[in-house]
Amino acid sequence: MLISLEIRNFLLIKNISINFNEGFNAFTGETGAGKSIIIDGLKLALGGKNNSNLNLNNNEISNIKAVFERDVNINKNLKDLNIEIEDDYLIVERQINYQQKSKILLNGQTTSQSIIKKILINTIEFQENYEQQELFDNKYFLNFIDKLGKIELTSVIHSYQNLKILKDELNEFLKVEKNINEKLEILKGKQEKFKLLNPKKKEYTSLINQRNLNKNFKKISDISHQLKKSISDFNLNNNLSIIDKNLIKLSEIDKDFKDISNSLSTNYIEINELLNDLDTRFEKYEFDEIDFDFIDERIYQYQQLSKFFNVDCENLYDLNDKIVDEISLLENYENEKKKLQNKHQELLDLYKVEAKKISFIRKKTADIILDKINNELPSVNIEQGEILFKFSEAIEDNYNSKGYDILDVLFRTNVKNEFNSIKKVASGGELSRLLLIIKSLSATYDKNLTIVFDEVDSGLSGRIATNVSDKILKLSKNNQIIAITHSAQVASRANKHWKIEKKLDKNDMESFITNLDENGRIIEIATLISGSKITEESKKVARDLINEK
Repeated sequence: MLISLEIRNFLLIKNISINFNEGFNAFTGETGAGKSIIIDGLKLALGGKNNSNLNLNNNEISNIKAVFERDVNINKNLKDLNIEIEDDYLIVERQINYQQKSKILLNGQTTSQSIIKKILINTIEFQENYEQQELFDNKYFLNFIDKLGKIELTSVIHSYQNLKILKDELNEFLKVEKNINEKLEILKGKQEKFKLLNPKKKEYTSLINQRNLNKNFKKISDISHQLKKSISDFNLNNNLSIIDKNLIKLSEIDKDFKDISNSLSTNYIEINELLNDLDTRFEKYEFDEIDFDFIDERIYQYQQLSKFFNVDCENLYDLNDKIVDEISLLENYENEKKKLQNKHQELLDLYKVEAKKISFIRKKTADIILDKINNELPSVNIEQGEILFKFSEAIEDNYNSKGYDILDVLFRTNVKNEFNSIKKVASGGELSRLLLIIKSLSATYDKNLTIVFDEVDSGLSGRIATNVSDKILKLSKNNQIIAITHSAQVASRANKHWKIEKKLDKNDMESFITNLDENGRIIEIATLISGSKITEESKKVARDLINEK
């Protein structure tokens, strides 16, 4: 929801601040007073293009600030864009200097127009003459039919996802078909490079370890032999054992030697265990005859092949496996292709079954919606208007997660005329009122939107204006409405009502805004009814209109 709007130094507006209501907000005023400037300012703040020369003085800045309440939709968009904002509100600000250079700020930080538009998508909509883009988008109408008919799309979405995954796999597979022989020749050439080496898993690491051991073999061998001789001499002399036995005898005579005897006995056992362990470890240096030239040659072959394929030596085994698998796959290409094509056809048939179910339900729902729209058209002064939904099936390449329906939305303003696209047939006012009907029908699921109407009631009066006001009021129950209006019926339905007027001050024309109280509303609505000459009767009618809502 739009909480507030501040505008400074923008065209006729020097400084205004507007705090919006969550329901229906109406702006009235004479033509040229500056009502549309407020809408233009809001659009500019939210990333719109500046088409006006602001005629600012040196060092003067035009500043427009819009504050939004952060709802579920805005928070989701912020999260999707990886934008973190600590404030409870979303503050969008546009600054334009006297040189017409501008910048956009998001909660005080410079950002881009595209980011602002992505954050506020599905949050605020501007509905102005010839700017009803939804009416020109047939996908919007498909979505409108699905939501209004509560059509469950889970099965067709799941079916499409499976089909797309398989189709992408098949397309990738088919890409190599033209070059399959060339690719096979290349792969077999690579395979030949591996035949001499025939790499084994983890062999290279083992070879490196063996070579390192070989480099130190002489030192290890000499040291181990000396140690083994010393251990052998030690065991032959048996001196430590003799000392141990004599100490035991002595300790039996004199208890003072008991501790020394026990300590020596314990250490004697440990020393013997250590010597045995050391002797065992030396056994691994009792090498069989190893061809170290062969090891060096293998390592050289690994390294040369590693350079050729630009991979680590340790990964040559896996690369060889991969090449073998690719050759096998290509040699069995036709069989694999047939399997994928059969699987694709199977998933395509399943998708078509689900899409056909959706299409059937969608067409029945569309007929009901068409009746509702066409029955509403006379109530908004499109007496002989008629809208038509024309369905057709897309080609396979255009199938999507919502089915295979293509919808053409056609319109005519007179039953004697041929149907044509809405854009070619409808006037700006008719487009606005047609969209109002659609929005009022979708009010059950379109919630928490801010919808801006600029003179949707232009040229309407009496019963037609009342019908339009009823639809706007209905829409405001679940959405925030901001409407510029010349209609007493529409203005009377507002929850909050502002009057915009311009005044001449020292040759400067300036727009001002007033938040009307109850009496002010009665006077303003009476003015809309009877013009500048306000009568008691027009005031009574105004009061009755206000009380009707």
